[in-house]
Amino acid sequence: MNDSLGLLEFFAMSDLVTPMALRTAATLRIADHLADGPRDLKDLAVAAGCDADALGRVLRYLAARGVFVALDDDRFELGGTARWLLDDDPSAARRWLDQDGYGATMDRAHLDLLGIVQRGGPLQAANKTSLDATAAASYDSLMAANTRNEAPLLVRAIDWTRFEHVVDVGGGTGVQLAAILTAFPHLRGTLVELPASLEAAERLLADAGLNERCGVVAGNLFELELPEADAFLLRMLVHSFEDEQAVEALTRCRRALRPGGAIFVAEAADTHQKGFTTQDLIVLVLGHGRERTLAQYDELASAAGLRRVAIHTPPAGPRALEYTA
Repeated sequence: MNDSLGLLEFFAMSDLVTPMALRTAATLRIADHLADGPRDLKDLAVAAGCDADALGRVLRYLAARGVFVALDDDRFELGGTARWLLDDDPSAARRWLDQDGYGATMDRAHLDLLGIVQRGGPLQAANKTSLDATAAASYDSLMAANTRNEAPLLVRAIDWTRFEHVVDVGGGTGVQLAAILTAFPHLRGTLVELPASLEAAERLLADAGLNERCGVVAGNLFELELPEADAFLLRMLVHSFEDEQAVEALTRCRRALRPGGAIFVAEAADTHQKGFTTQDLIVLVLGHGRERTLAQYDELASAAGLRRVAIHTPPAGPRALEYTA
């Protein structure tokens, strides 16, 4: 009996039907169409712009798994887990699953996992540096949603009162940096990001009332002269690089670091194996990256002329390794 249960669980892990049904419902925004109450299938299909018969099959499949509720064959309402498919849910799950956004780029990259393993890498990178403007905007939106949930935790995990100027390298639209500057009014900040993120970052910082205390430097990290500062934050960035680039990124930060300053490398902890191995596989299929153990990060830092002095571990989100020259 235990063997049979194990086999069922094994096949459930390999199932592609459920993931694709959820992605279809997310992309068609079915939960949002049902947010105000039950709807008939034909009406729902018109609202979603799709075939009623085919949509009905998908919804009945998901209803059998508790996502939606089938009041009868042709009438549906939200189920207990469907709230995560609402566009305004803080998890941003719908946007991650939306096949018109960056989530689809990640999904397609994983479909080539066999070839990636055989070749040692993807034929074409699917990380931010390789995205067009539309995909890059979707990427920024998803990263901002993730960071927004974790930003206050990293703010509280580190004593930012020690610093005067914080540079967030590869900080997306500035969600984490804005949280730090808002919590510590004495700080100045600089966001360093690719040009594709400039407009959204400037808008976010303006909305937070931080324009006078925070500047934005647009460009590629490896082609820029970083501003001098006493704190540098690289959040979920170094794992996007192979070793040589990672050392160069840390070296560029060290050169701009004021005496007594600190460089924070915030990445997944290798003590949490499920999350660590998931991130490691994701950066493999997206190209050019890898997750690293604490010892491996220390080796990179040492090659860049840095030594670790602390580890800051918030209750959720990436831990921050603190390095100094």
